[in-house]
Amino acid sequence: MSIVAASASKKSRPSSSFSSLPDDVALKCLFRVPRCYDLNLSLVSKTLRSLVRSAELHRLRSQLKSVYVSYYFYQGRFSRSPSYSWITFRPGEKTTDYQLEHRSLSSADVSGPCLGYAVSVGPDIYFIGGVSVPSTKLWILDTRSGHLRTAPSMKVGRSAEYKVAVGVVEGKIYVIGGSDEDSQVEVFDPETQTWDFAGEEKVKCESEFSVSMKQKVYMVGRDGRVSTYSPREGIKNEATEMLSYVKFLCVVKNVLYACFQWSGLMWFNTKLKVWTRVVDRDGKDGKLEMYSFAAQKMEEFEGKIAFFWPLPNIDCTKSELICKLIALDRVGENIRGRIEWSGIVATLPRNIRLKDCLVVSG
Repeated sequence: MSIVAASASKKSRPSSSFSSLPDDVALKCLFRVPRCYDLNLSLVSKTLRSLVRSAELHRLRSQLKSVYVSYYFYQGRFSRSPSYSWITFRPGEKTTDYQLEHRSLSSADVSGPCLGYAVSVGPDIYFIGGVSVPSTKLWILDTRSGHLRTAPSMKVGRSAEYKVAVGVVEGKIYVIGGSDEDSQVEVFDPETQTWDFAGEEKVKCESEFSVSMKQKVYMVGRDGRVSTYSPREGIKNEATEMLSYVKFLCVVKNVLYACFQWSGLMWFNTKLKVWTRVVDRDGKDGKLEMYSFAAQKMEEFEGKIAFFWPLPNIDCTKSELICKLIALDRVGENIRGRIEWSGIVATLPRNIRLKDCLVVSG
């Protein structure tokens, strides 16, 4: 074969580089890559730079939801300034294929020992007030860039030390309670970046947990009693049934779920105003095995419930973050749960405590 023919043959071979992929295929790959790598990708080639900056990639990423799990640990035995870190994970092509991203906040990033109550709106996480001491501060974390910034302060100092409820109604953040005396409900508009009072009435939050559902803020006490807040109706009692020890809440497809220490996973029937146990795949009214004693956090994840808790590693300096995914199906008047997947999603420092667990988009 002549040199010219050999050269022509080499040129005719299909390229195996990423740039040779059709744009739609390349975009499906890129939208699963964390945004923190965009700058590096844009330096590889003009083609990649164009794709990274494209409106289509932005649209795909805006539809992608991931779970934010933050944790903290103390550097020394007598240290009182925790170091914040978080992981985000999202599904891959297979159920068991997760993409993890670790980041951290140094104590210098936060002017105080702790960030307050957290709620998410789109890709941003809002940390409201203080933890042990009332504060008017608002911090906003952009989960796309990892940048934490301050925002306009509330009018009333609030703290998680007192019962506080936070929820999102029609894109605005409502804060109820959080002080040692009755106070007006405050509302923050992310569009205008302004705070205002939602009304003249002064109220007090009586619940430890809150979530947003059906344009209301649902508030649930440790004993399972339920109340709601809406800008139009104010606070209303929904259920006075008392059950033993709620650990955490989440909402999946407009259904309110709670993990009880002794009763396991239950859902709230908004028509009958009662808590009902999630049954197993056989329809039996038995506790769904999900380690409700060990679980530290619970959140909705793509129509399922994700439980998280740390377990000690064989290495005494580390622990494993365990995740268990519960798939849910409504059958008649019951909701059935089944364990779809469980496994280790991250290796973390040993002495940690999970703080926040939130779903973010974009």
